Amino acid sequence: MISRADAETFFKTYAKVFNDAIAGDVGLDDVAAIYSTGFVSVTPAGVMVGENGQRLKEVMKKGFEAYRAIGTKKMTCGGVTVMPIDQDHCVAKVQWSGDYERKNKDRLTIDFEVSYLVERRDGDLKVFGWIAGDEQAEFRKHGLL
Repeated sequence: MISRADAETFFKTYAKVFNDAIAGDVGLDDVAAIYSTGFVSVTPAGVMVGENGQRLKEVMKKGFEAYRAIGTKKMTCGGVTVMPIDQDHCVAKVQWSGDYERKNKDRLTIDFEVSYLVERRDGDLKVFGWIAGDEQAEFRKHGLL
């Protein structure tokens, strides 16, 4: 089974990779290493599927540029709960806190939750899907977009 401790360690690493990328040190191989060979994204915008590879790296690079442009400063993993599916798969609900700076220099924190589909592949944890709320609506609500 994937333990809560293993999932917490994994998502703290996920946060570090994200924060490094936000700081401009985009280690695209590190980003890609978080994800499985294929994945599914479920948001209010729809369901999308993708494959891990060069296209993912390009999309992630543009995504980090967009996060920087709206004033994203840091992402903190606040807690993880794990619902086992089987020996090598689980749903990990992750509490995130995002620190942002508006154009007028006011700072704010937005708390949110994302459910990740996680697998153990070749001994390592990998994300093969996520279910998230409407991030763009939250950004508009708080004046970041």
